[in-house]
Amino acid sequence: MINRERYISVLSKLLNEYYKEIKRTGSASKESKEYIDGYLTAARALNIFQYEELKDTVEKIHLKAFGKSIQERRLSELTESSPDDEFLEIPTYIREGMFLNKK
Repeated sequence: MINRERYISVLSKLLNEYYKEIKRTGSASKESKEYIDGYLTAARALNIFQYEELKDTVEKIHLKAFGKSIQERRLSELTESSPDDEFLEIPTYIREGMFLNKK
């Protein structure tokens, strides 16, 4: 028999480590994300939790870690534009001073 409380405890630990890595470095490893995705998929495949239950749990852990919902954090990251982002919006050939020849 699968222990739901134990599952949530392990999921919380995994997500907290994942979110700490994001806070520290600005991103997390692909392997960490895939591991967590697999862990969530296994819970659904074994009918331990419904999708909404897992979604709510992940949202609560995220809110505790970042002080924002997942959607709020995504929106704030999209609206924060750094000078580097603005610079990269300029086409490469213009940034590097290249000219296109007209034929």
